[in-house]
Amino acid sequence: MTVPVLPKRGIARRWGRAIAVQAALVAVSGLLGVWVASWVIQEVLVKEALRTEAEHFWQRRAVTPDFPPPNTRNLMGYLNLPLPLGFLDLNKTANERLPDTPIDYSIAYVSQKNGERLVLVFDGEQVRELTFFFGLAPLAVVLILIYATAFVGYRFYRRSVSPVIDLARKVERLELTSPSTADFQTTDLPVDVDSEIVTLTDALKRLIERTDDFITRERAFTRDASHELRSPLTVIRIASDLLLNEEGLEEPKRNTLLRIKRAAQDMEKLVEAFLLLARESSQGLPLEAIAVSDVLVAEVEKNRAMIDDKPVDLQLDVEQKIEVMAPRQVLAVLFSNLIRNAMSYTDKGYVRVRTENTRVIIEDTGIGMEDFESGELFKPFVRGDHKRRGGHGVGLTIVQKLSERFGWPVKITSELDVGTRFEIDLAASIDVSMVERDAS
Repeated sequence: MTVPVLPKRGIARRWGRAIAVQAALVAVSGLLGVWVASWVIQEVLVKEALRTEAEHFWQRRAVTPDFPPPNTRNLMGYLNLPLPLGFLDLNKTANERLPDTPIDYSIAYVSQKNGERLVLVFDGEQVRELTFFFGLAPLAVVLILIYATAFVGYRFYRRSVSPVIDLARKVERLELTSPSTADFQTTDLPVDVDSEIVTLTDALKRLIERTDDFITRERAFTRDASHELRSPLTVIRIASDLLLNEEGLEEPKRNTLLRIKRAAQDMEKLVEAFLLLARESSQGLPLEAIAVSDVLVAEVEKNRAMIDDKPVDLQLDVEQKIEVMAPRQVLAVLFSNLIRNAMSYTDKGYVRVRTENTRVIIEDTGIGMEDFESGELFKPFVRGDHKRRGGHGVGLTIVQKLSERFGWPVKITSELDVGTRFEIDLAASIDVSMVERDAS
């Protein structure tokens, strides 16, 4: 089963975004600083200068009654100038054009004394020029230097992490079922690569080699052990059949032989599952068009002997037709393990096998499980109520491995003393061409 890979940000891309965000914050902070500086120049420095200039004028006016208002390139003074509505508060400056003044953009300061009103107008263009030359221009130079430095740093960083990115892509392409160390040769790395990259590449190479050895030994052991077990199991089964065919066999002995035969059959199915897993891991299994109902009928009939004298009704309802492209052996082992598991843990009531849409449902009225037991169910050698049940504790582990390999999700719901329900969704293997053919 292929695990979907969630999209993740690369480290170089993440670092580049961090630099971009940092540069944007620096630019915003710089512009905010320039705006604050402009406001300080206009509202504090210029206003204070106009206030002191007004005080100086009134002092000179008291000594010399005809002392004229200031008249310079940047500062103009007007006596008893009519004021618009916005200048009624004489303690505030304003940034708007005054009547009868030639300056479009102005900073005005109004004061009055002895029945006269003085309006001082400062050319605001000077404020803008000062703000630009002593604020925006230096800021632009600083930002250019910061951006240039960040770009050079990013290039160096990108060059230093590019081997890590390349290594991550090689690991992503790696298939653990048939690992290869061809992409992890330290001799293929650039001459100027960092020593940490060489160490990491060599460590990955050695890890892949060890993993390959483990996989090879596991496959060989599973294959060889399974083949070695088949012969004695076949002898046991044949000998049991011969003894059961003898006339006059006592009932206790017959029951003992039947148990021996069933145990041998269980072991044969377990061996078959191990061989299936070993073969599936190494060379794959051929796919074929299969009617799921045919496999279910065969497996239900094979497992009817497990009922013995228990008041259990083994039901089969496969009216819903499902056709898949899958290995027949895999489906047979999958359904057989689930049916045998249900029969083993059901002492009365029923075990029902049915199909619904793309799902196969196997439910029983057995002993059930608590939540903590169902969470451990697919682990090897774990058995519910194991003190009074047989089995080897690996059947459901095999079910999980096969379902993961072929993309058939298995859902389990169980309630203690009520029963257990398994659902296997075969949608991933539905043959679309068959569905279209049946619909037509």
